[in-house]
Amino acid sequence: MIRKVLTLTVLGAALAVTACAPATRFEWGTYEQALYAYTQNPESRSVYKTSLEQAIERGQKRDAVAPGMHAELGYLYLEEGDSAAALQHFQQERALFPESARFMDRAISQIEPSKAIAGGQN
Repeated sequence: MIRKVLTLTVLGAALAVTACAPATRFEWGTYEQALYAYTQNPESRSVYKTSLEQAIERGQKRDAVAPGMHAELGYLYLEEGDSAAALQHFQQERALFPESARFMDRAISQIEPSKAIAGGQN
């Protein structure tokens, strides 16, 4: 009897500890699955784009947009010929993740050289 109680107590404690696991810092949504599907079947581009947009939207609600999400979405817009949307996402990526400044400044300057942020290029 004591053995059953002890076993149940240990299992209950283990379950309680796993329920306390921290949530991930960033919102990734279905990015990984959508990216894989897109690389396997480029016709699923709209699903991939929607996945990025949804992950960004959810991430903005809790200030947890994952690094690279805006850059990736901006690149998709750039491929579609929507330079204004691409520029906006590149600038948002740069603002959220200052460590990406050199890369984003270069991408921004390729779209509109006058929009590059001074001092960010070397």
